[in-house]
Amino acid sequence: MRVLQIGRDDWSAAGGLGARDEWVFVDAGDESGFDAKLIGRIAVTVLDAPCELRLLEQLDAVISPYALLVARELEVGFDDETRRFLARKAASFIDVSDRQQVIAELPRKYFPKPFGQKLEIRRAQVSPFHTTGWSFEGNSYVVADVDRDELRQLVLWRENIAYQSDRPLELWPEYLKDEGCEIELCVQLIQSGSPDVITFQRNYTEAELAEPIIIDEPTSGYLACSVFAKGKGRVKVGPIHYRHTRFGAGQFVPGGQRLVDSNREELFYFFHPGNLEPPLNIYFAGYRPAEGFEGYFMMERFGHPFLLISDPRLEGGRFYLGSSELEDLLLRTIRGLVRDLGFEEKDVIVSGLSMGSFGALYYGSQLDALAIIAGKPIVDLGYVAERGRLVRPGDFFTIFDIVNFWDRSDHGADEATPDAFTTHLVDRWNGEPGFGDTKILLSYMEQDDYDDQAYYTLLNSQTGKPTSVIARGYQGRHNDDSASIVTWFVNQYTRTIEEYRGARNGTR
Repeated sequence: MRVLQIGRDDWSAAGGLGARDEWVFVDAGDESGFDAKLIGRIAVTVLDAPCELRLLEQLDAVISPYALLVARELEVGFDDETRRFLARKAASFIDVSDRQQVIAELPRKYFPKPFGQKLEIRRAQVSPFHTTGWSFEGNSYVVADVDRDELRQLVLWRENIAYQSDRPLELWPEYLKDEGCEIELCVQLIQSGSPDVITFQRNYTEAELAEPIIIDEPTSGYLACSVFAKGKGRVKVGPIHYRHTRFGAGQFVPGGQRLVDSNREELFYFFHPGNLEPPLNIYFAGYRPAEGFEGYFMMERFGHPFLLISDPRLEGGRFYLGSSELEDLLLRTIRGLVRDLGFEEKDVIVSGLSMGSFGALYYGSQLDALAIIAGKPIVDLGYVAERGRLVRPGDFFTIFDIVNFWDRSDHGADEATPDAFTTHLVDRWNGEPGFGDTKILLSYMEQDDYDDQAYYTLLNSQTGKPTSVIARGYQGRHNDDSASIVTWFVNQYTRTIEEYRGARNGTR
């Protein structure tokens, strides 16, 4: 990790840095030191002395949002222009009276290369101590009937979590249970190099599991996890998500945020302030087994504020569908950002690729957005599931979990069918206001082996509507020409932003 300090004296002279950490010091009064090319890539910046705005602006490219820490006593001395710069960098004001403590915390919060993964249900097994009925609900849950008065092991995993003592982990188990049941999560740390030396063991109660639990132990090894249960009723045990914790500095990356509903299902988002000028660009991540964000550098180069949204559920995402509670949380987050920026919904561009295209169209249809830009769109999830038997046999089983999930408590039984996805979505598009005058820009694969009718489904739904649909088709299956799809996607983003800015400035 590389740290940039802008101040009057070099903190690193007193020591305290890790062997893998590098400290770059720039004298706040020496203009010659403010050379972004010489400084290079930086993980976090500490500002502990007054500094001219023009010098800070010379380091704009190396100071990342949410990774600028400013001494609290400097806050009252900033003018409006400097405050705007700090807002663009989402700066945090901190107490720097204990320098050694600040130095010690930096590697724990601002390390590079975020990591997130899960213990999947397909790697789980029901404990031999459980003797009543149980079943697998796809790759979503192990479902078990519980009828006992004492806690006993219910589910365990056949694989462990690699744990390094210098990278504490955050664990979040998914589960559902009847009111008459009680569960605990048991975590054991098995020391590296030994199959049976357990250096840490703890059972976490439901009250403790209300927030992600943090494993911060001095011994490296492997974490073995299992779920215990008691009571009378039904328990559904889902995957256990684990990720490097930043101790409050952000989820996955500094500034990353988490949305969670009462079913313990999560979505993540990251807001980059950019230049604080419209439009706000929203990007829904595609299907990805690794948990975290995607599209950061692509969206950053547009220069404007952007919002990254990620779905960590199932193997690589649940296509951003969730309970009404979770979907409302996401929509409220988007609208809240629009309001806080002083924008309107017409100052928003919603976008995504593959699975992300579904998220863009699904949520974009609920916003009065400027445009929706989608690549390799997947629209009819029920149709994709039906094609799984002949077109994609033995592949993409996640789609069946999604179809099964659609039968949820806040929808009627008549909607719990594969074609309900298209019916629900297209009815919304055909209704009022539908997409309204939002522009829709699509690039699609003509022989797409997931949803080869996505473009036509969308186009037919907009017949007689004021919506403009601009599309480009490419030969091949879903993943045959991703380079052309992404190129088209970026070009349309660039053109849309240029046209928007021209109209806003009165030059078009």
